[in-house]
Amino acid sequence: MGAKKRGGSIIDNLKKREVWGIILAAGLSSRMDAPKMLLPFRGKTLVRSVVEQAINSSLDEVVVVVNPEVAGMVNEARIPGVRKVILNSRAKRGLSTSVQAGLTALPEHAEAALFLLGDQPYITEREINKVIERYKKTRNSSIYQSTSFGVRGHPVLFHRELFNELFSVNGDEGGRSVIKKYNQQVELVEMSTNHLFDIDTKGDYEKVLNEEDCS
Repeated sequence: MGAKKRGGSIIDNLKKREVWGIILAAGLSSRMDAPKMLLPFRGKTLVRSVVEQAINSSLDEVVVVVNPEVAGMVNEARIPGVRKVILNSRAKRGLSTSVQAGLTALPEHAEAALFLLGDQPYITEREINKVIERYKKTRNSSIYQSTSFGVRGHPVLFHRELFNELFSVNGDEGGRSVIKKYNQQVELVEMSTNHLFDIDTKGDYEKVLNEEDCS
């Protein structure tokens, strides 16, 4: 006879504690001449770099939300280790649509979602794992957000109990308003690095290239 716990088997209960990663990569790159997710970085694209780091982390599964109108995005995201690639046909309506598309793809047993941006060149499995480890160690907050020397950013993890709040967000916003509303339930996870920024402009990308040339 297999061991049982109240409410289901041990395996079922473990599945209900899964943390899934959602990579938001459907941006329109309105301030760039080219799709920023596909810009080269260390011999691959920005988005491929983020996806690979997520796959190598302790996330239970990874889904990637892309804009189907950007040629080549699906191929960059659909690699071994990615559970699902979500085509967000509503990407023009803002980041909130990608957040919601990603959440819709999660199974009922996913306990939390950790959001990453597809244009964070220096994100590594280390930062991802730090957030997950803090969450699994404490489980006393609804939001776990990375911070670097006082600057908050991604990755950020939301417990399932706040998913409905994220579905109520509109426009070009991720979870800022939800984080503000539930600020007392936010646990900050210090990353101790200045390299968790995302690329929004040509200047941001040129900064990355300059740092690479100097390294």
